[in-house]
Parts: sequence; C-alpha cells; structure tokens
Amino acid sequence: MIRSLRLSTLFLVVLFATALAAGRAEGQVVRGYVRSQASSLPIAGATVTARDSAGSVLALATTDSLGRWALRVRRSEPFELRARRLGFEMGSTKVRPDQGSDTLEFEFLLNEVAAVTEAVRVTATPSLNEKRLTEAYRRGWKVYEPELVAQFRDRSADFPSLLRSIGAQSVYLPRGPNDCIRATRNNQCLALVVDGMVLGPQALILPNDIYFFAILGASEARVQFGDRAPWGAIAIYTRSRLDRVPARTPPG
Repeated sequence: MIRSLRLSTLFLVVLFATALAAGRAEGQVVRGYVRSQASSLPIAGATVTARDSAGSVLALATTDSLGRWALRVRRSEPFELRARRLGFEMGSTKVRPDQGSDTLEFEFLLNEVAAVTEAVRVTATPSLNEKRLTEAYRRGWKVYEPELVAQFRDRSADFPSLLRSIGAQSVYLPRGPNDCIRATRNNQCLALVVDGMVLGPQALILPNDIYFFAILGASEARVQFGDRAPWGAIAIYTRSRLDRVPARTPPG
C-alpha cells in the first residue's frame, strides 16, 4: 500500500513537471491595451513588440480598433515591450516573466507628438506624346515643338499653310490641289505619317489636331518607315487631352 502511494505521488510529480515544462515551451501570453494619454481613447494600428536585451524581436502584435493586443513570448529571461504608432511617442516597459502565471497584462498610455516625414515629390507620368517627343529628340529629327505649333495652328486653314506660317525648312509647299509637299534636296514627295501610320504623300490633316511634327530626311525616313517613305517623311503626332505644352529645350 505504501509502495503504491509512493508510486502515485511520483507519478503526480512527474506529471506536474511535464505540464510546467510544456507551459514554458509554449511561452507566456502577454496582452493589454494601447491608449492615448490625453484622451484615454484606444489607439488602433499600433505595433507592440517584445525584444530581448540585444534588441531582437521575439514577438509582434498590432492593436485592433479597441486598442487591444496580445502576443506570446517563449522566454524565461527578462525582455522589453515597446508600443509604437505614428503621431505618438514610443512607450516601453521591462518585463520579468512570471513563472506562476500563464498571462501577463500591460497597458500603454502614449503621448501625442507631431509626425515628421521626409519630403515627398510627386511627379505625373509622362503622356504618350511627351514620350514620342523625347524619342524624336533622341533620334536627332528636325522637330517643330508643341510651343511653336500652338502659336500658329488655330490660324492655319490646312497643314501646308501651317508649314508656311511656321517657316518650315527643307520643304517645297504644294503649288496646286493635286500637288504634294516635296523635299528641297531631291524634289520628291514626302510621305505624311500620322501617329506612326504612313498615309502617303497626300492626306487631309487639320492643323488644330497637331501636337508636334518632325521633318525626316530620306535616310532617316527609310530607317524608321522603310520603303513606305523612300524620299523622306513628315512625322505628325496629334493632340491628346493629357498633353501639356511645357517650356522645353531640345537636348544637346
């Protein structure tokens, strides 16, 4: 009987030790609230971390709409709790794990401070025509910029009259309704290309629709448009609601 009692007592001791070891392995639950010091209102979205003496994060939690948080720390040595939220001073406290309790509770009261961030520069995405204009400059084309076109397009009846008003170089203007715009170098008709589409030497183009254009020599036109523009071309790009007419200086 005595032997049986001793065995039962030993069994209970082992069972208790096993349960205590398992509880330590799982770690303690640490929970609480984060509130404003001034108003006592809960602070949602605050980050609560448990850190060791080296500053390494042991566990992390984020407060809910009521300012509540909870995390589990698997550690027997002391650690530090920190609560952070943009617009508030950081709160911290040292914690010594309590082996006699599975749950520890803490409340952070944070003071509001002005939030300071680095300067942010916002830039708009270039429009398609701005990219086309940059590419035309890069290729070395003879570009007639949007600023110049905007000065004369509203007063021009057709594209040849726009060329005349601007004083376009290297071209002969049509002498009659069935004539074309010709290159001064070879006296051949220039292909009219609108937004990348080769239309041929004659096409109805309204000056008010034009954003910018470029005059290409024969070699440039062959590289860009092949046999469809053997003698040169006028590359015309039409306006878009996203276009701006900034002060622009050609590169180089």
